[in-house]
Amino acid sequence: MKRKSIIIGVVAIALLCCAVFLFRNNTGDSEGIVQVPVNNGELLTSSKEGYNSVEIYQQENQLVINAESEAAFFDGVQFIVETEGEITPENVEIIWMTIGGNTEQTADNDRIIAEIKICDNDELICDTKINFAKKAFDAIEDVLKSNGM
Repeated sequence: MKRKSIIIGVVAIALLCCAVFLFRNNTGDSEGIVQVPVNNGELLTSSKEGYNSVEIYQQENQLVINAESEAAFFDGVQFIVETEGEITPENVEIIWMTIGGNTEQTADNDRIIAEIKICDNDELICDTKINFAKKAFDAIEDVLKSNGM
């Protein structure tokens, strides 16, 4: 009986975490993620999937990648990729996938991972995955560990 109560509690917490992730974060600010200032004139390409988005800006000898989400479980990410040649939108590929790696969206499995691939002079210079739900999964894992599961 005690084990059943723990399982029900864990499922309830998991559902709560998912609900918070899926609902829009109403704070409206993306504090702390923009370290390198960018402007719309530098936007090379962008992609949006549900509440999550990736924007890639081209500056002199570098690309600035911003990943943002309206969900409460993602604080935003910014990183820089150094470049040598001219990068065009055709040199950038943003692939959205589910947690299991599937690129097809289904009714019960959202695409919450963005894989960003960038080529410079026909050489792959960036292959990075951004998991927009990692913080939510970490919270669930912490709860499971604290309950001895």
